[in-house]
Amino acid sequence: MILTNQQIKAITDKSKTLGFAACGFTPLHHFEQAKQQYLMWLKNNYHGEMTFLEKNIEKRFNPALLQKGFKSAIVVLLNYYQQTNKKQIPQISKYALGKDYHLVMKEKLCALREFIHKEIVPISGRCFVDSAPIYEKKLATDAGLGWIGKHTLLINKQYGSFVFIGELLSDLELPKNTKVEPNHCGDCSLCIDACPTNALQPFFLDASKCISYLTIEKKSTDDTENIKISPWIYGCDICQNVCPWNQKLDPTKIDAFAIKPFLLSAGIS
Repeated sequence: MILTNQQIKAITDKSKTLGFAACGFTPLHHFEQAKQQYLMWLKNNYHGEMTFLEKNIEKRFNPALLQKGFKSAIVVLLNYYQQTNKKQIPQISKYALGKDYHLVMKEKLCALREFIHKEIVPISGRCFVDSAPIYEKKLATDAGLGWIGKHTLLINKQYGSFVFIGELLSDLELPKNTKVEPNHCGDCSLCIDACPTNALQPFFLDASKCISYLTIEKKSTDDTENIKISPWIYGCDICQNVCPWNQKLDPTKIDAFAIKPFLLSAGIS
């Protein structure tokens, strides 16, 4: 059974009630071109020491393989933007200042699934928040929730790139989304110019040079890398902070994402 427009609206309205910034729908399909590009990216070791990215390739680019019967994805965004003291040293990426987003988003997604199952139509589905090899950004663009910027992150017109992406994969049948957002980066190269480690090229990231990778994933760093990392101690927001689409954002209304008190008292924000 294909969901009606009225049912889709009811799901979208419920997602907003749960605090999601945006909600979109897309049938599942195989991202073959993206897979070939990804394989070349791995071959050139742009993933550094993140060997987990070498696993489950087929599932990553064909999410229907994650579970028999999966036909579609309901994709949601959760705003985590908040104003911080950019001059404060040291600094932590905004996404890590509050409660673990995996827990916050998973709870909301499961609540959305229960609503659909009880109020709309019986559903067999699973909720994912960075918990499976899923090409989340492509699902989000297919669902009409934004475009992939030159810094390789999803950008939404209203919420910029400071958003978490989550998915509810299920056996629901959905019409193909026809309102795909075009790319609005234009000639802008601020994110590329601002990266102190030259990790970025237009729509391409050498993760092995990225400050987020160096401060989180890499086991050890040398003196040259340490100089480039400063003042970041966990993650990095440089490319997002300079993006024009992130200059006039409304702060998150999710209480769980408020800066942890011990970080404020330690002078980290």
